[in-house]
Amino acid sequence: MEAICVIKDIYKILYQFEKAFAEVHEITINEAMLLCCLKDGESKSAGAISEYIGLSNSRVSKVITAVENKGFICRSINQNDKRQMFFFLTPYGKIKVKEMMNAEMRFEGLFGKLQQCMEKG
Repeated sequence: MEAICVIKDIYKILYQFEKAFAEVHEITINEAMLLCCLKDGESKSAGAISEYIGLSNSRVSKVITAVENKGFICRSINQNDKRQMFFFLTPYGKIKVKEMMNAEMRFEGLFGKLQQCMEKG
């Protein structure tokens, strides 16, 4: 049962980190990961994004919609298969990626807290 309590504490620490990240960057971790997936300048399908981020297709669809609504990405239709969409960064999205890449993340505190949890278990 102790291991379950440690896992709960780890989730709590990660939740607090994600909440602080979202407050600073006005974007969730999953949304940031989507932007990172597209930072190379190549458009990608929802399937490729899903694989990169590691979320289900339905969850990725919600993240794509949220990021698109914020103006960070646009979609285009695959000319060879009209059922498939490709996504790419907007100029605003490129600016957001640069901001995040230049931001100090302060992982030391996060890793320290996680290490304390692991030592409990």
